[in-house]
Amino acid sequence: MTAVVLPVRQGKDLSKKVAGGVLVLFWVIALALWIVAPNMTDPRWGAFLIDTGIVFFSVGFAAPQITSAKAFGNTLIAGVVAVAAFAVGDFLEITVLSYMLRMLVPFLALLSALYATVGKIKVWYN
Repeated sequence: MTAVVLPVRQGKDLSKKVAGGVLVLFWVIALALWIVAPNMTDPRWGAFLIDTGIVFFSVGFAAPQITSAKAFGNTLIAGVVAVAAFAVGDFLEITVLSYMLRMLVPFLALLSALYATVGKIKVWYN
């Protein structure tokens, strides 16, 4: 049996300045959505704006821990999918979907920070 080992392709690194800018920009967007949401006359639109703010806040929270541009692109794609899922849950009034995503999206952002911290810990065995 032969094993083929391909070299790991190194992607472009994500600059810390870009990650910090994304953090600040997305948190400002989230705060603006949370401020505007209570003024909506349709409660479904208000819930959707609040949930979209949760996605922006979570992606902004995860951005400083992301090291490659490809991983950041994947995070943005996951954020767009989450906004679409929130739209389905809020406008079709699928309460279970909305509440599940309200717990899952921030939890995944928290895991990115946790995995980034754990990945930096070095353990030596004698």
